[in-house]
Amino acid sequence: MAYTRQGRRARPAADQPKADRRAAGQTRPARAAQKNPSRPKTGELGGWFRMLPVVICTAVIMLTVRVNDLWEAWRDGRTQITFASAAVAEAKPPVQIAAETKAPAAGAAKTAEKTGADGQPLDPIMFSRSEIELLQELSKRRKELDAREQTVVQREGLLTAAEARIERRLAALGKVKTEIEGLIKKYEAQEEKELKNLVLIYEKMKPKEAARIFDQLEMDVLLKVIDRMKSTKTAPVLAAMAPERAKELTMRIAERRPMPKLK
Repeated sequence: MAYTRQGRRARPAADQPKADRRAAGQTRPARAAQKNPSRPKTGELGGWFRMLPVVICTAVIMLTVRVNDLWEAWRDGRTQITFASAAVAEAKPPVQIAAETKAPAAGAAKTAEKTGADGQPLDPIMFSRSEIELLQELSKRRKELDAREQTVVQREGLLTAAEARIERRLAALGKVKTEIEGLIKKYEAQEEKELKNLVLIYEKMKPKEAARIFDQLEMDVLLKVIDRMKSTKTAPVLAAMAPERAKELTMRIAERRPMPKLK
C-alpha cells in the first residue's frame, strides 16, 4: 500500500478523478472498439430483412418462367416426334408391300424407314411448322378414312347378313310353294277323277232323267259335266232340258273360249 509524503494513503489509479486520468493520458476505450467489429449494425440488418421478400419473389418468378420455357420446349419436341412417327407410319404400307414381294430387300426397306434420302437419320425436330400442320391434317384425314372404311365394312356385314336371311326366306317360301303346288295337283287329279265318275253316271241315265237333274244343278258344275260328256250323250239331254236352261247353257258354252297358250 503506497503513502504520500504527508503520510496519507495514495488513491489507486481506478479511483482517480476523470481529469487526472485524462491528464495521465488514460482514456476510456471506445464502445465501438469493444464491440465485435464483424457484427453488422442494426440498420444494416433491417435493410437486409426488407430486401429478402423482394429477392425471393424475383427468384420465384424467374424459376416459373424458366420452368414454363422448359415445358413448352419439351412439349413441342414431343409433338414433333409424334407427328414424325405418324408420317413414317403412313409411309410404311408401300415398304411392307415391297417387303412381301421382294423378301431380300426387307433389310434395306427397314433401313430406308429410319434414314432420309441421303442416308442420314431422320430428325423430327427439324420439321417446319407448315410440315407439322400438313402431317396433322394427313393424320386427321387418315383417321376419317379409317372410320369411314370401318363403317362401310359394318354395312357390308349387315347387307351380307340380310342377304343370307332373304335367301333362307326365299328357300323356305320355295319349299312351301312346291308343297302347295303338289297339293293343288293332287286336288285337281282327285276332282277330275270324281267328275269322270259323275259323267259316267249321267251318261248311263236316261236323257229325261239327266235333263231334270241338269235343270237343278249350278251352272259351274253343269259346265264341268257337259265338257266331259260325249257329244252323242249330250244332245238328247239338251233336248229334254227346259228351253231357258238349255239356252243359258248354250250361251255359257259358246262364251268359254280357250285362252291362247304362251310360248
